[in-house]
Amino acid sequence: MATETIAMTKITHDLLVLHRQRATGELVITCGQQSTRQWRLYFYLGRLVYATGGVHSARRWYRALKYHCPEFYKSGWLDQAQSKQELWEVDLINQAVDQGQISAAQAKTIIQSIVQEVMFAVVEQKVLTSQWESGKQIAQQIAFLSIEQVIQQAQHLRKEWCAAGLGSLQELLPQFSPDLAPVLRNPPKLESKVSAGTYKSLLKLMKGRLTLWDVAHEMQRPLPNVIRALLPMIRHGVVALQEIPDLSPPCFRPAPTVPMGMRPLIACIDDSPTISQAIANILEPAGYQVLPILNPLQGISTLLEQKPALIFLDLVMPNTNGYELCTFLRKTSSFQNTPIVILTGHDGMIDRVRAKLAGSSEFLSKPPEAAKVLQVVQRFLGVLPTSIPPQPVTPMLPDDAIFIASSPQ
Repeated sequence: MATETIAMTKITHDLLVLHRQRATGELVITCGQQSTRQWRLYFYLGRLVYATGGVHSARRWYRALKYHCPEFYKSGWLDQAQSKQELWEVDLINQAVDQGQISAAQAKTIIQSIVQEVMFAVVEQKVLTSQWESGKQIAQQIAFLSIEQVIQQAQHLRKEWCAAGLGSLQELLPQFSPDLAPVLRNPPKLESKVSAGTYKSLLKLMKGRLTLWDVAHEMQRPLPNVIRALLPMIRHGVVALQEIPDLSPPCFRPAPTVPMGMRPLIACIDDSPTISQAIANILEPAGYQVLPILNPLQGISTLLEQKPALIFLDLVMPNTNGYELCTFLRKTSSFQNTPIVILTGHDGMIDRVRAKLAGSSEFLSKPPEAAKVLQVVQRFLGVLPTSIPPQPVTPMLPDDAIFIASSPQ
């Protein structure tokens, strides 16, 4: 608990300093060495105007729209949404307000919800580092949030979490996060312990498609209450928690159907299946094939056989590292001219120089952001033909999950 208090004190101190200085810019917060645990907070004259990052920035955005503006979410507007901005999340909210699709009050509620989730994720981390980029502004003129209020809300949710006795989850699952998805592992055992109505509801909610955040929204209950109810099931192996990838932003349209053999093949060398799946979720709808390679040493023969048009390469892996592997590939005739994009959470000048010396073509931060991934791939491989009109995008969050707030206990 002492370590968590230190982390909370540090981030609180950083935020309050920016508030007192009436600062404008971007604060990048990173959790230890975990490259997928990075968040970005944006300030304008000491007020917090937006926050994003973590493993599910797109999923979090969809969730806020779905539960705070359900009619808008179902209207089909997202099917035609377009954005060329790096921070597409804010750009699409601005567009929806400008076009009268949602009100300014609704937009503020969406932004507040997103910021609250990000802050909860940040304050629960034990080792945090931060980097400030002064002067960086975003086009968000709807919500200017009080730093004190944001901190109080994050502290309140954290206290509720501890009061519910959920600190034991970190002992049971050291990498526990509400971004994990519950999946039912032993349906008969659950069916024997709950009512038929509750069983039917849980069966729909626990297919591994919804995170714990999503489930809490679907059940219209506080997150700590939902996890506390699930904890006995988790302990007895009835319910398991698993990682799921982020969703693709609505502004990236699926490419026209292309025969599999004609799709450019892109390899993703990363020991994390979550990262490989995230890359696939971004690139496959755009018309590319993705070849995941979880074991880089065993995967060399696969690379030589498949000859991908582009390679994403993780920097930190067991038994080897991205620098060494990149150097090896560049000495192999088959990959001397293949674009190699280093993926890492260590986005520093020294890392970029080392990557360049090893022969990398580009350097991208983790977690992979859809806009940047597509931009890099299209820069090296070109844009796929778009003569066939794209098909409408289906809703990204499942609609078959039902509300069970009134279910019998």
